[in-house]
Amino acid sequence: MTAAAVPPLASLAELETRMRRPLAGTPDEDGALAALADASALVRAEVPPALLIPTTPPAVVAVVCQSAARAVRNPDGFQSETAGQYTYRYGDPAVTGVYLTEEERAVLRRLSRRSGLRSTRTPYGAGEHTDPPYRLPVLYRYGRTGEPFPWEDPPAPTP
Repeated sequence: MTAAAVPPLASLAELETRMRRPLAGTPDEDGALAALADASALVRAEVPPALLIPTTPPAVVAVVCQSAARAVRNPDGFQSETAGQYTYRYGDPAVTGVYLTEEERAVLRRLSRRSGLRSTRTPYGAGEHTDPPYRLPVLYRYGRTGEPFPWEDPPAPTP
């Protein structure tokens, strides 16, 4: 499935309402739709898919619209501009365009009930079926394998 086939988590009308100006039929429409798609992709990377269907939670719509609105209002990422003896300054290139603020990420973490800590289940544990030292396989995303991780039993306590 391509990114264009996945609908954004917020509509252009919802973005227009929050920005208090029309975007449909203006030169900003294409940029706004792209910003909504980009913001939705960032949110999908943070929130489990099951929380986004069948309806998108209002907090997710708000985060997507806030992120997209920043890109629509300030597409070049200006941070400051003065008129007397004209100066301007671009923002940090890492935060221009569509991005999620730390506060928005916190809202998404609360929504998905994530603390930032995770536990991982291994496909099999070190048990009595092999001789020590045990070697646990390492599996990365998308099925890539890594070097086995050595696992040794902790030393027995001394009396």
